[in-house]
Amino acid sequence: MHKDFYASGFIYHLPSQQILLQQHQTSTATAFPWLLFENVHTEDKEPATVFKDTLLHLLGITVDAIYPIYSYLDEQTQKNYSLLYATVETLQEFPQKNGFTFRWFPFKDVLKLQAAEQIKHDIVVGQRVIEAARRKANGEHTFQ
Repeated sequence: MHKDFYASGFIYHLPSQQILLQQHQTSTATAFPWLLFENVHTEDKEPATVFKDTLLHLLGITVDAIYPIYSYLDEQTQKNYSLLYATVETLQEFPQKNGFTFRWFPFKDVLKLQAAEQIKHDIVVGQRVIEAARRKANGEHTFQ
């Protein structure tokens, strides 16, 4: 990719089936929405590399694996997004850093979160991709 894009996504812990999100507590906001991890890049890097570097920089972790969910052009902002998820073996707690708070959520709580509708949509699609991969790995029928 040689144009601007946002590599964004969440961290997934398979045993607990929870995802890690972040919240940026700015002094001007009255309510702080939950966010995906993301970073914009203009360099000639793959989205997975950008996402991996973002998690290393922000959380200080290396992830087990990174998987694509889907890519899209946000019609409102005219920005390209590559949505991914990373897997980790340990359900680790992370301290607040640079105004960011981190928290694990089960998928069933995502629609109740204070988050942008696009973020909720991205997480629901991510959950479907994860479930399809699980079914495929178990030899079950999948449309993937």
